[in-house]
Amino acid sequence: MTTPIQAATLQLTDTGIPFSSAFDDVYHSDEGGIGQAHHVFMAGNDLPARWQGKQQWVILETGFGLGLNFLATWQTWRADPQRCGTLHFISLEKYPFSKADLQTLHAQWPELAPLATELQAQWPLLVPGQHRLHLDAGRVCLTLVFGDALEAVPKLVAEVDTFYLDGFAPSKNPELWSPTLFKQIARLAAPGATAATYTVAAIVREGIQSAGFRWEKRPGYGKKRDMLVAHYQNPRPSYLKRHPHQRAIVLGAGLAGTSVAQRLASRGWAITVLDRRDRPAQECSGNPVGALLPLMSKDDNRQSRLSRASLLYAWRHLQQIAPQADWWRCNGVLHQASDDKDLDHQAQVVAALGLPTDFVCMLDAIAASTRIGHLVSRGGWWFGQGGWANPGSICQANLLASPQVQTVFNCEVARIHWHTDQAQWQCLSATGELIAEAPVLVLANAGDGHLFEASQHLPLSKAWRQLTYVAAGQTTDLQHVVCGEGYITPAWRGIRAIGASETKQQAPDTPGHHNNLRLAEGLLPGFTSHLDASGQAGRVSYRPATPDRLPIVGPLADLVAFNPRKHHRPALMPRLPGLYALLGLGARGLTWSALMAELLASQIHAEPLPLERDLVDAVDPARFLIRAQAGADTLQSNGEYLD
Repeated sequence: MTTPIQAATLQLTDTGIPFSSAFDDVYHSDEGGIGQAHHVFMAGNDLPARWQGKQQWVILETGFGLGLNFLATWQTWRADPQRCGTLHFISLEKYPFSKADLQTLHAQWPELAPLATELQAQWPLLVPGQHRLHLDAGRVCLTLVFGDALEAVPKLVAEVDTFYLDGFAPSKNPELWSPTLFKQIARLAAPGATAATYTVAAIVREGIQSAGFRWEKRPGYGKKRDMLVAHYQNPRPSYLKRHPHQRAIVLGAGLAGTSVAQRLASRGWAITVLDRRDRPAQECSGNPVGALLPLMSKDDNRQSRLSRASLLYAWRHLQQIAPQADWWRCNGVLHQASDDKDLDHQAQVVAALGLPTDFVCMLDAIAASTRIGHLVSRGGWWFGQGGWANPGSICQANLLASPQVQTVFNCEVARIHWHTDQAQWQCLSATGELIAEAPVLVLANAGDGHLFEASQHLPLSKAWRQLTYVAAGQTTDLQHVVCGEGYITPAWRGIRAIGASETKQQAPDTPGHHNNLRLAEGLLPGFTSHLDASGQAGRVSYRPATPDRLPIVGPLADLVAFNPRKHHRPALMPRLPGLYALLGLGARGLTWSALMAELLASQIHAEPLPLERDLVDAVDPARFLIRAQAGADTLQSNGEYLD
């Protein structure tokens, strides 16, 4: 069960230093937080010299606090003409400040105002988990981790060059200086990693030494006589596998394909997108309007956590690629309960999770009717961070975001082949003609992603759904998505979407429209009662789904090398060189696609991952092989398995 996040309380000492009553300690030295950041954390880690000329540099900070270490590091990075290509800054915080309090605190340092303003504009809601922010045109990547460090650090997936050990004093917050945490820091340490901190307390010296670091004292900052720097002494080869040639083919031009193309192109990759249709978003991503909203569970399971992170990242992504567009709105979604029992369950979930009311709250029928401007049948969850978008416009914006993305339409890839001598994947037509080749290939072609020999083990199913189009003028105005048993969207370019009924047909028919209108009436009485089902337009499309209703994201397993007795965890699984998948987005492609693309791009580009290890494993393509073997082992142990 996830622990709710408690915001820090803005308090100042008599001398104006930010103070934490929870830990009875100040956030930075009396001599100044910026000076401390430069002297202790940057100079203590020999920055900026060590990042110069590198493709990327990764810093992990154990306490974000006011964000001064981050802002000062970012400022130094910007001023360095020899800076690394990308600065990754991962920072943990159990008690983050609200956006309003950060704005108040940052006003004390006007020299940081441009950077602080950019940070504040993306500051996330205070919900548990990882939050990835792309700053400075994507060249600075801040991954905020809200939660307890002892729980969060073991789930980080990164290779860290520099550690800023900056929790409250060991006497005030000993958990943050424990041997358990230092052991995890050593696990994350890259070859040649260093650490620095303002304290030389015995618990720190002993803990960091026991984890494999050699420490030394240096002159401290301000009134502190000493500070500590440390060098990792257990060298090991980097586990990161970087692709020497940054070229990739992405198969599919829907939400999945265009999203991963955009995220890779933002890292400097040259991308070729192939699609069998004549333009983007013509199959699963072809609906005129879709909803963005999370899943919720009382135990905050992996699906719930993953969808929450995906939703919040999706809005940041849209704000960056199309900030002024009229084809998306983050204006709230009403998820109606199906009956009184379900309404009670929804209330229990909200109470159990303790999420901010800006993210989710309960509305009764009266409040819900007032909020959306139409009588509703009953209340339910109000997702303040929910909304709607036109999928096709997202796909176009993704493709136009970088000149390094090329598209080839009207081409059907019938076969893929790994050319060992050239170390490239080749995409071939039905006649064997070479369409494109590159060292990396991403399968993002929805329900057809499992039709190749290398991906045929992926359990993708096609669930066909019918959507009904209703002209905006045929109904009263509706500005918010309303969903439950069915859904109704706002109108975009004069058309609203109502759906979505199961069907076995591949063309819309009157019975399907009738069922969709019936579902709409169940949500908003009187909204569609006057409409004739036989006079409506619509479309039928399929939703490629997995058995666990989670996406498939990551490198594909090498089935020939797979040994079920040895490869029982994703981290141990042998992988095919350069072959990846982003599939199985199901009915929530708008919600999943951006963050899943960022996850995959981070894996391909050998960067820190934007999600916790258990969530990365939950979407790993290899999970189905591992589960199948686990099921076989269970049968065998019960005497029910025969070779």
